[in-house]
Amino acid sequence: MKREKVSESKLIVRGFLRGQLVDGKTKKVVGDSGWKQNKISNNGLADLALLLGAQANSYVLGYAALGTQTAAPDMTQTTIIGLVNTFRAINLSTSGTCTLVCTASFSSSDLTASCVVGAAALYKTNTAGSMFANQTFTTSNWASNQDFNLTYQIRFATA
Repeated sequence: MKREKVSESKLIVRGFLRGQLVDGKTKKVVGDSGWKQNKISNNGLADLALLLGAQANSYVLGYAALGTQTAAPDMTQTTIIGLVNTFRAINLSTSGTCTLVCTASFSSSDLTASCVVGAAALYKTNTAGSMFANQTFTTSNWASNQDFNLTYQIRFATA
């Protein structure tokens, strides 16, 4: 019996983020992290598998958070270090055929005082421990008269 060659496909999932500090009055961008590739955590990869399998305990992404973390993210991390203020609900859309776009806006009114931010993360729920992905970037002083806009992309591609 002749053996058929089986074609193989590899799926690559990559996350990217961009954070921008925006002047609250003029809406002018005053700080920009540029696009940074981030790490999808072990938690996040497991969540993708559960979601594809339509498991009862699967969640879709729902929230973003900012943190003071400066150390590189760890795949086993489930919470951003130095959570700044609060979680923000994200808006979900698609771009092209294989990119999920998540956006969140943090208002200057969310701050009680200026702080330094150096990381952003996506979460399933608005509680610590449900982190899907995160990344650090050059720290920025977030002033109480500035907004912080976050864009995340989760890109799916075949190798």
